[in-house]
Amino acid sequence: MNRTLQPRHAIPVEQTWDLTHLFPDQTSYTAALAELETLTASLMQTWHGQVAQADAAELCQAVAAFEQLAIRLGRAGTYASLAVSVDLTDDALNSQAMRFESLAAAISSQLALIISEFMDVPDERLDRAAALDPAHAVFYSDTKRQKKHRLQPETEKVLAALSPTLGLPSTAYEQAKHADMDFGSFEAGGQVYPLSFVLFENDYNLSPDRDVRRNAFEVFSAVLKKYQNTVASLYNGEVQKQKILSRLRGFPSVFDYLLDEQKVSRDLYDRQIDIVMDELAPHMRRYARLLQKAHNLEKMTFADLKVALDPGYDPVMDMAEARQVVSDALGVLGPDYQAGVLRAFDERWIDYAQNIGKMTGGFCASPYQVHGYILLSWTSHLSEVFTLAHELGHALHFVLAQAAQPYLACEPSLYMVEAPSTLNELLLMQALLKQNPNPRFQRWVLASLIQNTYYHNFVTHLLEAAYQREVYRRVDAGEHLQASDLNAIKRDVLTRFWDDAVEINDGAELTWMRQPHYYMGLYSYTYSAGLTIATEVNRRIQTEGETAVQDYLAALKAGASVGPVAFAALAGVDVTGPDALRRTIKAIGEMVDELEKGL
Repeated sequence: MNRTLQPRHAIPVEQTWDLTHLFPDQTSYTAALAELETLTASLMQTWHGQVAQADAAELCQAVAAFEQLAIRLGRAGTYASLAVSVDLTDDALNSQAMRFESLAAAISSQLALIISEFMDVPDERLDRAAALDPAHAVFYSDTKRQKKHRLQPETEKVLAALSPTLGLPSTAYEQAKHADMDFGSFEAGGQVYPLSFVLFENDYNLSPDRDVRRNAFEVFSAVLKKYQNTVASLYNGEVQKQKILSRLRGFPSVFDYLLDEQKVSRDLYDRQIDIVMDELAPHMRRYARLLQKAHNLEKMTFADLKVALDPGYDPVMDMAEARQVVSDALGVLGPDYQAGVLRAFDERWIDYAQNIGKMTGGFCASPYQVHGYILLSWTSHLSEVFTLAHELGHALHFVLAQAAQPYLACEPSLYMVEAPSTLNELLLMQALLKQNPNPRFQRWVLASLIQNTYYHNFVTHLLEAAYQREVYRRVDAGEHLQASDLNAIKRDVLTRFWDDAVEINDGAELTWMRQPHYYMGLYSYTYSAGLTIATEVNRRIQTEGETAVQDYLAALKAGASVGPVAFAALAGVDVTGPDALRRTIKAIGEMVDELEKGL
């Protein structure tokens, strides 16, 4: 099979997303940038120096003007970032993205002054404004909460102006990963294979051929190692920036700073990591031993963990088949939800081609009241069908939230943002299990769910979270971490989780170099939190039917108008204690039990 990636211009248009839903053409986009500058000047002329003295009704007007500008800014930023995300080798697109970042920083530095003025408004007047404008109540309450951590207005302006520079660690990491790292090729079984980030993560890493996946891992890791000091410097720059900002804003620790925005307590954060590390690990070690037995491996290594349990029974799906299967599976959430899923395919919300320079993994961007834009690198493996369902969960969540909430009240806490996406994966599992009673097919579905959904959320990202927590602990203690430190922390986390079930071979410690999540604050742990909520909601849907569906849809529509604990409660889930998490872990253990019976 020829695995050589094509340049972007060679990709059929039907495999790409349609950015004309954002702007009809480049001319319109350029005009929108000019309009942003004009609107910013108008906003500043009208409101700068006036907000603190404004009465409640005037505050509502100021919020509305600020919000409209933010919506337009977000749409333009989405256009620029999506365009470059599919081809990081295109200099023109990179330049366009950088020009937008410069403009956004200039605008944000002005808006920072307005935001600061809102914080000078007495709480009693903010409360009166919220009563007049209940749709934006969360904005007024967040303003009150953030008051004690704000800096002087001019300082906030400077920080906003510096945002492109402060964001350079993440930008430089992506450039190094996709544009600079040359992985060359590797050999296995007398055949030479081209190697890249995309091909390793989406293909060779999953290969049933032991020599292919291990040799690919060895060469891939060797290239990563060459860049470890550079990437460590970038990551250290990111965490030190967050530490400095946490201190400047008066937070007791970097954890408190990063969790404050999520509206999540430190206890909730720590419990999520500790329980999964301690109580899930034995089940996943059993699963690793199942993989070892199924593939007749003398030893189970880290490079073998993503292989399918039964690779000889791995049906593939083209995008047309996936469209039918996924839309049918998600139909349980109602006709409106299902219609939204079909729109995603018919209106080209999805960019699924593999091409040179495209970002790895999958994501969904959701500009306000447009629709979601989903990036995939389609391989036709079942894992990609689950990823498709996952990203559609994000897309439809924001479609519903944005239809029900104003812009400033539609962005939910990171803590719960992965719940709608992972629920879709579970609903896909349920549909596939009902579709075919064949025992081998049933085992294939269960194994795929563990291998993809639960492994991705409860293992890959949880181990990221455990690693990240130790990094931040050391940063809080005043340490500056080098590549050797990061490698040692990662190896220790992997060793603690897998114990003697998996050999943590050379290169596994470099896994911290493979994920962009470390540049997104305390994001990684939220995957397990989201999947816990999703597992509980799925259990309710299977047992209670329509009542559970309506509760869940109400939660989706709530957006940011409620915090994460209240969001879960709307969906009928209690996350204030450990029970929901432990039931989820128990469910994973029961799946492993079923798989053990088949071997």
